[in-house]
Amino acid sequence: MRKLTSMLLVFGLILTMLLGNIGGALAETTDISWFLVTGVVPSSWDQSQYVMRTITEKTGVTVSATTPADDADTKLNLMLVNGKLPDIVTLTNETLIKELIEADLVWDMQEFFETYMPDSHLINGGFPEDIKAALQARDGGWYSLPSHILSPENRTIWGLNPKTEKLWLSTDYREGRGVIFNKNIMDELGITEEDVQTESGLLAALEIVKNANLTVDGMSVYPMLADGSNFNGSNWKSDHGALGALTWMFGGMPVDENGNWFTLYRTAEFKHALRFLNTCAEKGYIDANQFTFDRAAREAACRAGRVFCFLGHTSDTGFYDKANNGFEFYTPGVILSDNGEKPVLAKDGTIGRGWLQNFVSKDTKNPEAVAKFLDYMTSEEGLMLWNYGEPGVDSEWTADGLIKRTEEGSKKANNAAVTGVGAFWAFCNQNFDQKFMDPSVDYGIEPQCAFGANPATQKYDSAAFDNLPGGYLESNTDMLAVSNEVKTFAGTELANIILTATEEDFDARYDAFLAQLDALRLPELEAYINEAVQQNYETMG
Repeated sequence: MRKLTSMLLVFGLILTMLLGNIGGALAETTDISWFLVTGVVPSSWDQSQYVMRTITEKTGVTVSATTPADDADTKLNLMLVNGKLPDIVTLTNETLIKELIEADLVWDMQEFFETYMPDSHLINGGFPEDIKAALQARDGGWYSLPSHILSPENRTIWGLNPKTEKLWLSTDYREGRGVIFNKNIMDELGITEEDVQTESGLLAALEIVKNANLTVDGMSVYPMLADGSNFNGSNWKSDHGALGALTWMFGGMPVDENGNWFTLYRTAEFKHALRFLNTCAEKGYIDANQFTFDRAAREAACRAGRVFCFLGHTSDTGFYDKANNGFEFYTPGVILSDNGEKPVLAKDGTIGRGWLQNFVSKDTKNPEAVAKFLDYMTSEEGLMLWNYGEPGVDSEWTADGLIKRTEEGSKKANNAAVTGVGAFWAFCNQNFDQKFMDPSVDYGIEPQCAFGANPATQKYDSAAFDNLPGGYLESNTDMLAVSNEVKTFAGTELANIILTATEEDFDARYDAFLAQLDALRLPELEAYINEAVQQNYETMG
């Protein structure tokens, strides 16, 4: 009996110690709130998952994240009105960014880390000064930690692997807009790479494909897919999608010889691109049904091998994922105009400010915990964790000193909202990726560098066009309304011209299109944008 009593006492003592440790761990864990306008962050902080468990072990933090399915900016505005913000706010709207800063609702990052974590790598050489300067120029101070940072100084911080250095340097001119061909179909029909590098050669190849009446699993092959519902891009300028890509290839630039900015609508090259797509519709290479294809439909058709030629934003396709698609691809980067114009590639030569902007609210009651979390998630250890998961299980190192996901890691990344693997876009560091990532996991690098790599392509710095003051258009409600009207009208009328115009009436219909744009006050909108462009010429030199 004494022996049993002693054993019970010992068991009770052990249990008390265990409970005490658990209670202590819980007491040391701080939950921080996080509002994001977009991105993938686990909505449930499940510590049975390796990524979340490790983050909590390393930082003492758990996260309650909110990412509204729609109208996130409005929800954030309501928070501003109510005067209560979560610990971390992640947004992209520059008008809201300006409001947060002017209302003194968010911390200056230098001051924040000097106060709550002075040994953070972020203020001790770990954050690139060129990106910081770009943020300061926009915001009047360093208030945000941006995602998707990529810059010369950030490259200096991280370096490059000698095995991949040449490839990553070529990505300085990476461009999503382009043209890609199904190489298996080319080989089957005897179409060569030279055949599809010119405007007339492409039309001839499309005729061959059309007449071949090819099928895949009983479904017909599309000779061309001109970016589906995204054929004219998603903005009021129509400088993306298939039309934007072709206009660039045919040499279109939104500026006259005096440096005045205007939309591509007024260029001969845009009209040329529109006529090319109209010819494709006339000859049956594209049809009205394709103009309803959303991103998912475009990608499904491309991956199934049912598209011979894709023209537009290639990231929407998965076309180049040959390991999973079962066919090869080919891209010349550009289609050369029969009129002899040189293709142009606009690239902003200024230092980018990243994409998602992470702010720390001055309302936070847990500044030390927030500082530790941000520091860890942007460190090499944190980036390695959330990008690649558990070592040896979710990821592995190659002989070249690069890292790639295992099959298990890829499955988890495809379920990032649950597992956390690949989930924390808000801290994406593209120079970290370039240092460690095995490029074979990014199938788009090769085709998306082809536009800039084509020797015919003329590159120019579009910084003055691309860097309007924060919220410049949005702050002018009259001009914003005009831009929305132009976008709606152009999206409908351009589709009508492509699908129904004839060679005989094309010019008249295009002239009528431009006249209606004038009636919708597009010249006023162009003049308003041009004011900012002219100011940029002065400030940028």
